[in-house]
Amino acid sequence: MTDWSAGYVADIGYTYGYYAELNPLRIKLAFLNAGLSLPESGTACELGFGQGLSANIHAAASVTEWHGTDFNPSQAAFARELARAAGSDARLHDEAFADFAQRPDLPEFDYIGLHGIWSWISDGNRAVIVDFIRRKLRVGGVLYISYNTMPGWAAFAPMRHLMTEHAAVLGAEGRGIVNRIDGALDFAQALLATNPNFLRANPALKDRLEKLKGQNRHYLAHEYFNRDWQPMHFAEMADWLEPAKLQYACSAHQLDQVDAVNLTPDQIAFLKDIPDPMFRESTRDFMVNQQFRRDYWVRGLRRLSLLEQSEQFRQLRVMLVVGSAIDIAEGDGIARRGPT
Repeated sequence: MTDWSAGYVADIGYTYGYYAELNPLRIKLAFLNAGLSLPESGTACELGFGQGLSANIHAAASVTEWHGTDFNPSQAAFARELARAAGSDARLHDEAFADFAQRPDLPEFDYIGLHGIWSWISDGNRAVIVDFIRRKLRVGGVLYISYNTMPGWAAFAPMRHLMTEHAAVLGAEGRGIVNRIDGALDFAQALLATNPNFLRANPALKDRLEKLKGQNRHYLAHEYFNRDWQPMHFAEMADWLEPAKLQYACSAHQLDQVDAVNLTPDQIAFLKDIPDPMFRESTRDFMVNQQFRRDYWVRGLRRLSLLEQSEQFRQLRVMLVVGSAIDIAEGDGIARRGPT
């Protein structure tokens, strides 16, 4: 592992995925559902853009000015090639967060997004990101952040630790990360075949490991085998973001806002009796055994009156496109989401 990677897997590329939650135009429906004032989205930034597919699609399909960085030069080179092909004018760099944060040519941002980054970096890099958000996110601006969370990872976290230890201690460095992953998975399966007490206490572990064996090794390398890996309680995330003056707005996953889909009537009634909205969110994570959160945070949260909310709902235009997800129009531009 090279020093510049800071413990992050760099000898195998990230997957070529598109993540709709990174689209600032999707904020509109989520915020209206939550009764919140709508933000602007003229300038946007993605930290850790991977192969850059999402950033380039969003830059090409809107008038938003996009910036971003990914520390991996191979991924940044591919992302820039996409930007040239699309003519999107996205400004994409291959700098570490600390270097990117000090660039003098960056504007203030209406939107900053991180998908699949926060849980896999060091506390030092988290501090750099929070300071960047504090300095560069405009008042009224929105942060989208996704991260592994507790309690959903509580049962599998020890197994993940054992697999990464196997890859580091018993895996042959010269054989590459894919072979080390395969070896770690085989070891974990052999361990569970001995029926350890840990498996008896966590019987779902066996099925989860079986699913891992069938997944893309590039995904597994970045999801499970980085040096830094820290699922975080919602309250811990709130503590991290407090210096940037951010307030929790709502989930970026639309169905999370529909309680009838996720909770029983007794659970809904139980949550309604909790007066503190932040503690209510932590309690809800236990009810659904939350494993991965996709959240919007805002710098200067403003609530709409019922009349304002109703009027803005009526102004919202929604279009269904065959072969794609629902697209949300804003003004004279449409955020087009490709197949996922």
